[in-house]
Amino acid sequence: MLAQRIEILDWYHANGENQSKTAKHFDAIYPNLKIKQPLVSAWVKEEAKWREEWEHADAEVTCMGKRACQTQHPEVTEMMDLWVSKAMSDNLLLTGEVLRQKWTRFADLAGVPTDERLNLSDGWLARFKTRNGLKQFKRHGEAASADPERAERERRRIQELIEKYGYELRDIFNMDETGFFFA
Repeated sequence: MLAQRIEILDWYHANGENQSKTAKHFDAIYPNLKIKQPLVSAWVKEEAKWREEWEHADAEVTCMGKRACQTQHPEVTEMMDLWVSKAMSDNLLLTGEVLRQKWTRFADLAGVPTDERLNLSDGWLARFKTRNGLKQFKRHGEAASADPERAERERRRIQELIEKYGYELRDIFNMDETGFFFA
Protein backbone atom coordinates (compact mmCIF):
# COMPACT_ATOMS: atom_id res chain seq x y z
CA MET A 1 0.00 0.00 0.00
CA LEU A 2 1.12 3.51 -0.73
CA ALA A 3 0.93 4.67 2.90
CA GLN A 4 3.20 1.80 3.97
CA ARG A 5 5.70 2.61 1.19
CA ILE A 6 5.92 6.22 2.33
CA GLU A 7 6.31 5.09 5.96
CA ILE A 8 9.13 2.73 4.95
CA LEU A 9 10.88 5.36 2.82
CA ASP A 10 10.65 7.92 5.66
CA TRP A 11 12.15 5.41 8.12
CA TYR A 12 14.87 4.54 5.59
CA HIS A 13 15.99 8.20 5.40
CA ALA A 14 15.66 8.81 9.14
CA ASN A 15 17.74 5.77 10.13
CA GLY A 16 20.92 5.90 8.08
CA GLU A 17 19.68 4.92 4.61
CA ASN A 18 20.56 1.25 5.04
CA GLN A 19 18.30 -0.86 2.78
CA SER A 20 18.97 -4.20 4.51
CA LYS A 21 18.36 -2.70 7.95
CA THR A 22 15.12 -1.10 6.69
CA ALA A 23 13.93 -4.38 5.14
CA LYS A 24 14.66 -6.30 8.34
CA HIS A 25 12.91 -3.69 10.50
CA PHE A 26 9.71 -3.64 8.42
CA ASP A 27 9.64 -7.37 7.67
CA ALA A 28 8.97 -7.85 11.37
CA ILE A 29 6.25 -5.16 11.38
CA TYR A 30 4.55 -6.21 8.11
CA PRO A 31 5.30 -9.96 7.72
CA ASN A 32 2.63 -10.36 5.01
CA LEU A 33 4.46 -7.92 2.71
CA LYS A 34 7.64 -10.04 2.76
CA ILE A 35 9.89 -6.97 2.54
CA LYS A 36 13.46 -7.72 1.44
CA GLN A 37 16.36 -5.46 0.46
CA PRO A 38 15.71 -5.59 -3.34
CA LEU A 39 12.16 -4.35 -2.80
CA VAL A 40 13.39 -1.43 -0.67
CA SER A 41 15.97 -0.69 -3.37
CA ALA A 42 13.28 -0.55 -6.06
CA TRP A 43 11.15 1.78 -3.92
CA VAL A 44 14.12 4.08 -3.27
CA LYS A 45 14.82 4.30 -7.02
CA GLU A 46 11.20 5.30 -7.70
CA GLU A 47 10.81 7.41 -4.56
CA ALA A 48 9.99 10.62 -6.44
CA LYS A 49 7.10 8.89 -8.20
CA TRP A 50 5.70 7.47 -4.93
CA ARG A 51 5.97 10.81 -3.13
CA GLU A 52 4.22 12.64 -5.97
CA GLU A 53 1.45 10.05 -5.96
CA TRP A 54 1.19 10.42 -2.16
CA GLU A 55 0.81 14.20 -2.44
CA HIS A 56 -2.03 13.89 -4.95
CA ALA A 57 -3.79 11.00 -3.18
CA ASP A 58 -7.15 11.62 -1.57
CA ALA A 59 -7.71 10.48 1.99
CA GLU A 60 -9.96 7.72 0.63
CA VAL A 61 -7.39 6.49 -1.88
CA THR A 62 -4.46 6.06 0.53
CA CYS A 63 -4.81 2.29 0.29
CA MET A 64 -3.59 2.30 -3.30
CA GLY A 65 -0.28 0.95 -4.47
CA LYS A 66 0.14 0.90 -8.24
CA ARG A 67 -3.58 1.03 -8.86
CA ALA A 68 -6.76 1.70 -6.91
CA CYS A 69 -8.22 -1.08 -4.79
CA GLN A 70 -10.82 -2.92 -6.82
CA THR A 71 -12.50 -4.81 -4.03
CA GLN A 72 -16.21 -5.29 -4.43
CA HIS A 73 -16.82 -5.29 -0.65
CA PRO A 74 -13.93 -3.39 0.97
CA GLU A 75 -15.38 -3.58 4.49
CA VAL A 76 -15.49 -7.40 4.34
CA THR A 77 -12.00 -7.51 2.83
CA GLU A 78 -10.66 -5.32 5.63
CA MET A 79 -12.27 -7.56 8.27
CA MET A 80 -10.80 -10.64 6.58
CA ASP A 81 -7.32 -9.12 6.40
CA LEU A 82 -7.39 -8.22 10.09
CA TRP A 83 -8.73 -11.63 11.08
CA VAL A 84 -6.12 -13.49 8.97
CA SER A 85 -3.30 -11.41 10.51
CA LYS A 86 -4.56 -12.26 14.00
CA ALA A 87 -5.06 -15.95 13.12
CA MET A 88 -1.55 -16.18 11.70
CA SER A 89 -0.03 -14.61 14.81
CA ASP A 90 -2.00 -17.13 16.92
CA ASN A 91 -0.76 -20.01 14.72
CA LEU A 92 -4.29 -21.13 13.81
CA LEU A 93 -4.84 -23.63 11.02
CA LEU A 94 -6.42 -21.77 8.09
CA THR A 95 -8.13 -24.00 5.55
CA GLY A 96 -9.96 -22.90 2.43
CA GLU A 97 -13.28 -23.83 4.02
CA VAL A 98 -12.50 -21.80 7.16
CA LEU A 99 -11.63 -18.76 5.01
CA ARG A 100 -14.87 -19.09 3.03
CA GLN A 101 -16.96 -19.42 6.22
CA LYS A 102 -15.26 -16.37 7.75
CA TRP A 103 -15.93 -14.31 4.61
CA THR A 104 -19.60 -15.30 4.75
CA ARG A 105 -19.81 -14.45 8.45
CA PHE A 106 -18.16 -11.05 7.89
CA ALA A 107 -20.51 -10.40 4.95
CA ASP A 108 -23.43 -11.07 7.31
CA LEU A 109 -21.99 -8.60 9.83
CA ALA A 110 -21.44 -5.97 7.12
CA GLY A 111 -24.99 -6.43 5.83
CA VAL A 112 -24.03 -7.51 2.32
CA PRO A 113 -27.19 -8.84 0.58
CA THR A 114 -26.95 -12.49 -0.48
CA ASP A 115 -27.48 -11.64 -4.15
CA GLU A 116 -24.43 -9.29 -4.09
CA ARG A 117 -22.01 -11.72 -2.41
CA LEU A 118 -18.93 -13.14 -4.04
CA ASN A 119 -18.90 -16.68 -5.42
CA LEU A 120 -15.88 -17.63 -3.23
CA SER A 121 -14.57 -19.92 -5.97
CA ASP A 122 -11.22 -21.68 -6.01
CA GLY A 123 -9.87 -18.71 -8.01
CA TRP A 124 -11.00 -16.28 -5.30
CA LEU A 125 -9.38 -18.50 -2.67
CA ALA A 126 -6.10 -18.70 -4.59
CA ARG A 127 -5.93 -14.90 -5.04
CA PHE A 128 -6.85 -14.33 -1.38
CA LYS A 129 -4.06 -16.67 -0.26
CA THR A 130 -1.57 -14.92 -2.54
CA ARG A 131 -2.57 -11.46 -1.27
CA ASN A 132 -2.16 -12.55 2.34
CA GLY A 133 0.97 -14.66 1.93
CA LEU A 134 -0.76 -17.94 2.82
CA LYS A 135 0.61 -21.26 1.61
CA GLN A 136 -0.95 -24.69 1.47
CA PHE A 137 0.64 -27.57 3.34
CA LYS A 138 -0.53 -31.14 2.88
CA ARG A 139 -0.88 -33.05 6.11
CA HIS A 140 -0.24 -36.76 6.38
CA GLY A 141 -0.97 -39.46 8.91
CA GLU A 142 -2.70 -38.48 12.15
CA ALA A 143 -2.51 -34.76 11.41
CA ALA A 144 -4.54 -35.24 8.20
CA SER A 145 -7.33 -37.09 9.99
CA ALA A 146 -7.67 -34.61 12.85
CA ASP A 147 -10.60 -32.19 12.97
CA PRO A 148 -8.94 -28.75 13.44
CA GLU A 149 -11.83 -27.29 15.48
CA ARG A 150 -11.99 -30.31 17.77
CA ALA A 151 -8.22 -30.27 18.20
CA GLU A 152 -8.36 -26.57 19.13
CA ARG A 153 -11.12 -27.23 21.71
CA GLU A 154 -9.10 -30.08 23.17
CA ARG A 155 -5.96 -27.93 23.30
CA ARG A 156 -7.87 -25.22 25.21
CA ARG A 157 -9.37 -27.81 27.60
CA ILE A 158 -5.94 -29.23 28.43
CA GLN A 159 -4.49 -25.73 28.94
CA GLU A 160 -7.34 -24.94 31.34
CA LEU A 161 -6.64 -28.15 33.29
CA ILE A 162 -2.94 -27.29 33.49
CA GLU A 163 -3.75 -23.82 34.83
CA LYS A 164 -6.50 -25.07 37.18
CA TYR A 165 -4.38 -27.74 38.87
CA GLY A 166 -1.12 -25.82 38.70
CA TYR A 167 0.94 -28.34 36.76
CA GLU A 168 4.50 -27.31 36.03
CA LEU A 169 6.12 -27.83 32.62
CA ARG A 170 8.38 -30.54 34.05
CA ASP A 171 5.26 -32.55 35.03
CA ILE A 172 3.77 -32.63 31.50
CA PHE A 173 4.60 -35.55 29.20
CA ASN A 174 3.70 -36.40 25.59
CA MET A 175 2.17 -39.88 25.43
CA ASP A 176 1.34 -41.79 22.27
CA GLU A 177 1.47 -45.39 21.03
CA THR A 178 5.31 -45.36 20.85
CA GLY A 179 5.43 -46.40 24.51
CA PHE A 180 3.90 -49.79 23.64
CA PHE A 181 7.05 -50.76 21.76
CA PHE A 182 9.35 -50.14 24.71
CA ALA A 183 7.25 -51.54 27.57
